[in-house]
Amino acid sequence: MKSAVVLSTVLIVISGLFGNYLRFNRQMPDRLPSFSSIPYNAGGYFGEERRFSEASYDVLKADTTTLRFYRASDGTPFWLFVAYFSSQKYGSQIHSPKHCLPGGGWKIERQEPFSLHFPGGVTKEINRVLITDRQKKQLMFYWFETRSGAIRDEFRLKWDLMKNSLLLRPTDAAFVRLTVPIKGGTVEQATAKASDFLNAFYPGLERAFSFNN
Repeated sequence: MKSAVVLSTVLIVISGLFGNYLRFNRQMPDRLPSFSSIPYNAGGYFGEERRFSEASYDVLKADTTTLRFYRASDGTPFWLFVAYFSSQKYGSQIHSPKHCLPGGGWKIERQEPFSLHFPGGVTKEINRVLITDRQKKQLMFYWFETRSGAIRDEFRLKWDLMKNSLLLRPTDAAFVRLTVPIKGGTVEQATAKASDFLNAFYPGLERAFSFNN
């Protein structure tokens, strides 16, 4: 019995020391992403930089972001938002749309996994979400990018954070979101438009992230 108590005490002390080591010895990435790699004009889409309110950035606590408004040749508007966090550990973890959207007045009507197919045989498993606000409807694509690749759900994002922390790797990650309105069309039509848009900007997105280089 005495040996078991001593062993338990030692394990608790070691766990505490290791936890503190992980907390105060973070491995930081070599550089921030370069969002200038994402073009403003590509594939018939023309965009410009926009900004949220300063209060939104204070809550977000991302290291760097880009908010782009694009318009297609047929007039369809697209909003692309990317936020990068150099460390997810303390006070700077990625906010899930599941929590942020209701606070902004949006209701999640439907959420489901979706496979995005890119040139070169690349496939990313992401979220396809139908959101509404009174009479407005929008289709949203979102996912997380880490050193492990694209991650669809928040639970796996937490697991990825734990894994990289234990392996003493950087825990940087990015949140990618694209929204397109649904006006007089169907969810499938909006899905096709969003997929075409991301195919046009996929090379720039891949170059932008520091953990992809």
